[in-house]
Amino acid sequence: MDLLPVLGASAATGLLSSVLTVVALKVDMRWVKEKVNDHERRIRELETMVMTCLNHSQ
Repeated sequence: MDLLPVLGASAATGLLSSVLTVVALKVDMRWVKEKVNDHERRIRELETMVMTCLNHSQ
């Protein structure tokens, strides 16, 4: 009879841990996607600046 509350607590802890892990992974994936997009934007700006400088030097 004492085993049921322990199993319930264990199941609840496991479920909560799984849910929070998924949430953390989603947040991390969103952050990585934002950083990649930011780097892509910066690279495009640099490419534009370089091409502008090259065109002016000719």
